[in-house]
Amino acid sequence: MSAETSETKASIGAISSRPSEARRRGTYAASTVAIAGVVAGAIDLAFNVVKSLNAGTSVLRPWKGVAAALLGKDAVIQGGDAMAIVGVGLHFLITIGAAAIYYLVAKRAGWLVRHAFLSGLIFGTLFFLAMNYVILPLSVIGRPLYVGAQTIAIALPGHIIMIGLPISLIIGWRMKKA
Repeated sequence: MSAETSETKASIGAISSRPSEARRRGTYAASTVAIAGVVAGAIDLAFNVVKSLNAGTSVLRPWKGVAAALLGKDAVIQGGDAMAIVGVGLHFLITIGAAAIYYLVAKRAGWLVRHAFLSGLIFGTLFFLAMNYVILPLSVIGRPLYVGAQTIAIALPGHIIMIGLPISLIIGWRMKKA
């Protein structure tokens, strides 16, 4: 076999391995986002279930509220308890979406990966601000949910601990590992 033929085969081998490597990286990125979003969503879900049980209210109530932000109060009332499933689905869609945004930014800003804890504090704060002052006012609810220093002082740390930190730490860990 000539040197030219073996060189051509080597370059063809390199080209054909690139799509599989890109696919592997894409799969790893998608699984990283999914894991981070589901973990953050599950932590927040568990917290709200415990909070509802302690308050003596239905565990479905918070998730019906999430559904109501998209579908409206009347639709949720008419849909009954099944609307809680819609709310849980929306909740996980939001947390996975937040993880996707964080991942995309972290790919470009490596300091987010190197300083995952600090960036989790910042991301949790930004997530809270975006949800409360942008998403909720644009939803059917039409206004921020958390107003006043007392409610913000309770809600903000929860968003940092249950959303920001799990997403930043999981994504940071998996990006370092990749």
